[in-house]
Amino acid sequence: MKKGYSIIEILIVIAIMGILAGGILTAYRFIAKENVTRHLVAKHEQDVAVLINQLLKDVESAGFGIDIDTLNSETKIIDNTLVFPSLATREEERSGCWAAVVKEKDEEKYKLHSAILDENTESKNYMGEYCDLNPKDYWYVILNPSDKKNKCEGGSLCQCGIDVIYCDEQYKNTIAFYATKRNDYQYPQSFIVTYSLTQDNLPKECAPGTYNLAKTLGTQGKPGYQANQPVISCVFPNGFKVRAGIQSGSSISYQDSVSSDNIEKHNLKLFRICLILQVGGRQDTSSAQPQFSTDCGGGPTIDTAWWNNTGRWYRWKVIEQDIPLRNYQ
Repeated sequence: MKKGYSIIEILIVIAIMGILAGGILTAYRFIAKENVTRHLVAKHEQDVAVLINQLLKDVESAGFGIDIDTLNSETKIIDNTLVFPSLATREEERSGCWAAVVKEKDEEKYKLHSAILDENTESKNYMGEYCDLNPKDYWYVILNPSDKKNKCEGGSLCQCGIDVIYCDEQYKNTIAFYATKRNDYQYPQSFIVTYSLTQDNLPKECAPGTYNLAKTLGTQGKPGYQANQPVISCVFPNGFKVRAGIQSGSSISYQDSVSSDNIEKHNLKLFRICLILQVGGRQDTSSAQPQFSTDCGGGPTIDTAWWNNTGRWYRWKVIEQDIPLRNYQ
């Protein structure tokens, strides 16, 4: 193992720690996804945590590997729809991987290093497995650690070099984030994540009038587009909203939208996920109307006829969860 480290290597490590969401792309996220894939409906109270885990972990990876300009333009909360960019959510074998481009000792050549100082800084993919990257075979977003600007030409994806071992010198002292093996994906269009409500393919276990919380990956008309993949079923009407946690002084205020100014100044600290979902099937006793707290903006507005005829005969679980946005800091 190399014994000495240059100042620039140490600075790169510090920068990595500042712009990576350490520890969020773990094997636990993959295990949760497997469970959610099989069960979209909460039949029992204990199912709720399993159902929402995929959503929470996915949102926690918001902004992973994304340049500052794209964070500003593509992070949105509009009409209870959450939109954010992330290189981790495509879930290719190397999604979640990164490497620093640093000079080889005693050589004027640059290589991808996924562990600069020790194994504690080593890159892992979204399943918690160690990364195996080379400059030529994959497409990256390459960021300048100091300002998170995209070093790829045209602000797009690029390869780190034409050699399978060494990166081009123009990318020295940067951080390369794995995007894809596919050469037809477009950045950022193919890496946009959208969460919204839809009534398409609602399971039969759900109360009439409820919704699926669905994930859309990519942009319509662009390569890799995957629309309305159900994540959680039987969601209460208007029972999904997201609020932005904006830092003002020493306190956090919750807002219904997020501005590029909030992102540029690193004041966007978290997303608050607000969700009401059905637990179990129809019952003989009526339930109280579910309500969000003031931090979630109150509500939702409930149709009286639907509630009296349908909604009150089901049990509802209110979930409010703050998710820190480490990749936006």
